Amino acid sequence: MSNCILLARSAFIYLLLSIVSMDVALADTDMIKLNGFATLGAIYNDSDDLGFHTNLKTPARSGFSFAPDSLIGGQANIHFAPQWDAVVQAVYRDKQDSSLLNYIDVAFLRYTLDSRWEIRAGRMNTDIYFLSEYRSVGYAYLWARPPAEFYSKVTSVSQFEGADIMYKHSVGHGFLQLKAGFGESDARIATTGRAYDIDFTDVLSTSISYQQDNWQLRASFLDTEISDFSASLKSIDDAIALFPPSIWPGGLELRDRFDFVGKKQQFYGLGYQYDNDLWLIQSEVGFINSEWDLERDAVSGYISVGYQLEDLTYFATLSAVEPTKNNLSDSVGEISAGAPVAVVAAIQSFSPLIRDALEQNVIKQHTLSFGAKWMLSPSLVAKFQLDYSAIAENGHALWRVYNEPNARETVTVTSLNLNWVF
Repeated sequence: MSNCILLARSAFIYLLLSIVSMDVALADTDMIKLNGFATLGAIYNDSDDLGFHTNLKTPARSGFSFAPDSLIGGQANIHFAPQWDAVVQAVYRDKQDSSLLNYIDVAFLRYTLDSRWEIRAGRMNTDIYFLSEYRSVGYAYLWARPPAEFYSKVTSVSQFEGADIMYKHSVGHGFLQLKAGFGESDARIATTGRAYDIDFTDVLSTSISYQQDNWQLRASFLDTEISDFSASLKSIDDAIALFPPSIWPGGLELRDRFDFVGKKQQFYGLGYQYDNDLWLIQSEVGFINSEWDLERDAVSGYISVGYQLEDLTYFATLSAVEPTKNNLSDSVGEISAGAPVAVVAAIQSFSPLIRDALEQNVIKQHTLSFGAKWMLSPSLVAKFQLDYSAIAENGHALWRVYNEPNARETVTVTSLNLNWVF
């Protein structure tokens, strides 16, 4: 598999160099097609305590800001031969990681065997939700932005470098599509505090979708391992080193709970969509299963209903995320029965520190959204959206915490967007 990933990265770099070296006159031929998209978005976050993220890869903002939703992107589709083509998409937006290559969302080579089979290699979107291929193109979907409760977590692995294969075929009165991919991924993410770099290896994703007439049903699965995380475990190591295993047998177990190397992360997703040009209904639900204590098992999802009247579509969305079980404990583990009272007290004093670390990544909130999408022209839409979020105690990890919030916090975010395609 490592050879496959090396080939994918080589294809990714080759594509970038090829695009840069292409003659501008090539754009006038049928070999290359250029498209673009942009969003000018303004938000107002009414909380002074919590900063708003569109997802965990973007910096948090409070008050009035253009940064969270605004972006501009371009895509080049290059046809080398009847069965070979390539796609490069670059998007400039507000990001935690502002390195140049991170503005390249996708860059892949594709081989189309026939009308049913396609193989790709390079950097690609991870196909685990409805908006996988067009999440940055605000013109293409109903809301000001995808519901954060569902999409914020999965965007941590929204792209991967590797290869995938797709099969599509007519079945009955509908259309079936199967896809499987394998590779690596990395991201810079932030929850309540500073940003961290996280690397994923052995990223395996699969999806199946079936579309017939006005409706579509899809299911997806992602399995990966954490290979690196920039947060330091030195404080835990130093604490454990103060007491030998004969005094604190649970110390090594505690260290393993916080250690990230080789810990599995899995995602299961289900989605349904219905559109008859009057009513638009879309819903997705996801389940996160984690072996790492810093990532709590959780369920997330949303249901959105839109009503279309000529050029104006009204919509309402209910979204939620919360832990599915209490798999996080502030216990310091086993302490020897013969340990002195002062030593036991010293070890037990680590419990609040453990609790604080574990709560940095807990998400529990519900959001009710209302809005409207107005088609101003065939290439321009305007959107207004009002999000009312109720956040549970110690469940603020979708927000940047500036000041310690109340036990239960409510935040209203107002959004106004203009979305173009060109």
